[in-house]
Amino acid sequence: MVASATVNRGFARLARRRLVCCLGAGLFVLLVRAALLPTWPIPAPSIYDEFSYQLQADTFAHGRLANPPHPLWPFFESIFVLQQPTYASRYPPAAGMAMALGQVLFGHPWYGVWLSCGVLMAALCWALQGWLPGRWALAGAAISLHLCLMTYWMNGYWGGAVAAIGGALVAGAFGRILHQGPRRWGWLLGAGIVILMLSRPFEGALLVLPVAVGLVLRRRDRQALLPAALCVAAGLAWLGYYNFRVTGNPLRMPYDEYYRQYETVAPLSILPLTPLKPFTHPNFEWTDQGWALAAWTKSRTPDFLLARLRDWYPLVSAVFGSPIWALLPILALPWLLRSWKGRWLAGLAALMVAVSWFEVNLFAHYPAPFQAVFLILIVSALRYSRRLHPQAAAVLLLLAVGYRATEDAWRILNDSTPDRRKSLNATKPEIEQDLIDAHPVDGHPVKHVVFVKYSVPKIPHEEWVYNPADIDSAPVVWAHDMGDAENAKLMKYYTGRSFWQFDPDLAPTEMKPYH
Repeated sequence: MVASATVNRGFARLARRRLVCCLGAGLFVLLVRAALLPTWPIPAPSIYDEFSYQLQADTFAHGRLANPPHPLWPFFESIFVLQQPTYASRYPPAAGMAMALGQVLFGHPWYGVWLSCGVLMAALCWALQGWLPGRWALAGAAISLHLCLMTYWMNGYWGGAVAAIGGALVAGAFGRILHQGPRRWGWLLGAGIVILMLSRPFEGALLVLPVAVGLVLRRRDRQALLPAALCVAAGLAWLGYYNFRVTGNPLRMPYDEYYRQYETVAPLSILPLTPLKPFTHPNFEWTDQGWALAAWTKSRTPDFLLARLRDWYPLVSAVFGSPIWALLPILALPWLLRSWKGRWLAGLAALMVAVSWFEVNLFAHYPAPFQAVFLILIVSALRYSRRLHPQAAAVLLLLAVGYRATEDAWRILNDSTPDRRKSLNATKPEIEQDLIDAHPVDGHPVKHVVFVKYSVPKIPHEEWVYNPADIDSAPVVWAHDMGDAENAKLMKYYTGRSFWQFDPDLAPTEMKPYH
């Protein structure tokens, strides 16, 4: 009993040092993942989105917002990458900016992901402190360890962390405005809104609009709107400039431009199909008219409502590490709805779940702006579990977090983390290095061009034709095989390189000299 009381007092003293808790939580995530690098190395990209984000990071790291189009750009068309009017990623810039920072500081874009997850951990702890007592904020930070360390938010390039940081700033600032008044928190609210605009604008708007309405309705808190509006105005001006540099139109986002050129299937089920585009390469047609069209068609069936609800259960379980965190707020809903805070949080969560029924696909990074809201709701429900037994919350937290930590440690030691199970195109870096090392001339590496020829349609995880921001300077250039007559133009352009033919469907590890 004496030892337990001593631990409780020490924990309470730590919880009162709020800034220390936030910084310590973020630093803990960074140090743990860095310490695991010898056992769990930097992940390789394998999915369309990941290559597109890496292109964006490489572009920013070279001091550009977009790249000029290549004179032979049809050879280099890649899923989710614009070739005209500029060579650029289709995605909003925030995640790419974070990855570019990692590339500039440490030589690899993953370090930007690593830094983002550390900042996210600190931001989530800070957001929790705006709504809950300090010790409960630490409990929420413990629940977030799995998300910040084990998921593809840390061990991939899809994004998620940056948008969640924006959502945490919005949720944390809003909670402090409600409890402490609008002074000084409006700037952080505006900063969070700008991050959401530059990362996940659609889901971010679902969070920001109810917050803005809440501030307008509370006369005392309207003062926070002015600094927030100034931040948003500056963010919109920069976003317009970015759009102009990429698409030539400040009002047209790269995402819209890519959709206009390459897609007929809208990301929302309530939107109609657009006319079929003239695709140069079969993999573009299959991605749009096969994989995407099948998902869009399924999203418009009556069975999809129940299917999407089922999607949320494993999603929350994967993000938070245990299915109990998906069920606990539902079980505690009668108690949560008794307070305005509980009603507000439950309403925001319900809004995101409801809107997800109109999204054709749902991945864990889509609702990232609501990550702090979900976490605050979960910890609030955990507090109510004490009504059943005084020690119920502590036991539940220790069992759920302890079990997940044990399982995660086992996966790390056995090389079975989810990021290890990737498709063959994740081996591109090794293939490139082997090609460079195996064919030197006079001791100097030779540059290469690989013509990729597919034998079967590609699924969204098996594309190989992706290149860095400066294609011509790349030691290995990946290009579509467009037939001998067209290929001759590229061979003339790259005189002095070695040329190879690669069919990943027939021989995924074999390069044949191109004749």
